[in-house]
Amino acid sequence: MAGVHLSWTHFLLRLSCAVICGIAIGAERQWRQRIAGLRTYSLVCLGAALFVLLGPFAGEETDTIKLAPQVISGIGFIGAGVLMRTGLSVHGLNTASTIWCSAAIGVLSGAGFYSGALLGTTIVLAINIFLRPLADWLSKRSKEPPDHEIGYTIQLTCRDRQEARVRTLLIQLLTNSPLSLHELDSNVSSDDNRTVITATLSALERIDSQVEQIASRMSMEVAVVGISWKVTTLT
Repeated sequence: MAGVHLSWTHFLLRLSCAVICGIAIGAERQWRQRIAGLRTYSLVCLGAALFVLLGPFAGEETDTIKLAPQVISGIGFIGAGVLMRTGLSVHGLNTASTIWCSAAIGVLSGAGFYSGALLGTTIVLAINIFLRPLADWLSKRSKEPPDHEIGYTIQLTCRDRQEARVRTLLIQLLTNSPLSLHELDSNVSSDDNRTVITATLSALERIDSQVEQIASRMSMEVAVVGISWKVTTLT
């Protein structure tokens, strides 16, 4: 092919480097059952490398430094697609960041910087594997309150004279759970001689299943004639 500056051998070598790096990162993500896995990271690295290789393979002078930011910005659409918002929490930030780094590794591979691509892959794997225990350790021992908490409201309707028993049982169940009790109110209804107990709770993350377990346990009490819960916004 006339005007080709890059041989097929170098073309395939650079693509192979990109795919191998993508497989290495994707395998770790697949093992941890993340949203994006083996194929996603392999394709991200491969696609980034192909964009960079277009100019040299077509025989045109292309400035990789100018092309790389355009490739990385395009990867932002994929990163945004893996972000999920649950209540006030956003999940998938680490996955989106890893995809972004994978695109950069693909650019390095496409530009022929094999050592840089392999080193970048090693660092990404090291961060995802070895910094995870440290991050968990810091989160558990941090005394600073989180930026956002998930709020819950549990509402119990009980027979008037059984209010104290129901409140005591609810507090006991909350003591052994990650839920924090902020407020516990009781309102007596004069119509049917019943008491409505409202508990305002919070948690560091979305734990609907545990709230449902507490609600199910409370519903087994004879004194409880009605129960409901919902996710709320803390003020």
